[in-house]
Amino acid sequence: MNLRTTMHARLRNRPPLGARRSAALLGVATAGALVVGVLSGGEPEAQAVAQTESMSVAQQLGISAEPTDALDAEDVAPLEQLAASRSARDADQVNAALTQLAAEQAERDRIAAEEAARRAAEEAARRAAEEAARAAEAARAAEAARAAEAARSTQAPARSSGGTAAAAPSGSFQSYALQKLGGDSSQFSCLEKLWGKESGWNPNAQNPSSTAYGIPQFLNSTWASTGIAKTSNGYRQIDAGLIYIENRFGSPCGAWAHSQATGWY
Repeated sequence: MNLRTTMHARLRNRPPLGARRSAALLGVATAGALVVGVLSGGEPEAQAVAQTESMSVAQQLGISAEPTDALDAEDVAPLEQLAASRSARDADQVNAALTQLAAEQAERDRIAAEEAARRAAEEAARRAAEEAARAAEAARAAEAARAAEAARSTQAPARSSGGTAAAAPSGSFQSYALQKLGGDSSQFSCLEKLWGKESGWNPNAQNPSSTAYGIPQFLNSTWASTGIAKTSNGYRQIDAGLIYIENRFGSPCGAWAHSQATGWY
């Protein structure tokens, strides 16, 4: 094997940079020891002295005979740059994910706000329609009451069995009751529900298990408390019923609330 072949083999099999530096310095020290050995003529004493001097030179240079795996700064720098780059990429990914979540939440909030506004508008429209319907119904009832009053004013008043003047039998019982309430549609609404439940506004309604009779479904004893004798005249029944309600509950709505709570009034 010539010198060139030997050098190529050494270059292929050379250890890492740190180990190469230590090995090179150790080789210099060893070469010095060999020179000393040659000059000493191969004598044992000279060889011992050369070995001692060789170890002293290696030790003075701080070179270990074992190869080291320590990384130089120039070897570590690329790893540090790789770690920093990876940390930056991770931070960018986290920020992008947080931005996406914030955008999705904002979109959900926008949709919820639009839905709430839509429901509020629908509810307002529904209430307005109900108010308009109630107002129209009250106007129709008031008009019917005025028409009934005009019709009665052209007729002579009839006499009831109690000897008092009774309204002429024209117009609906509901219109007559609304008129007696002064056109108060809210109180009439309560009265309409109350007597609708009791008799269906039928002046001939008779309870099969008691003496309750007529539109207000009064017992015989209740009739006496109103000052109006029991009668089949629906208009007089309404008069008696309103007298009783006013004395007992103060208003039709008061009587209706009591009926809802107890089942009677």
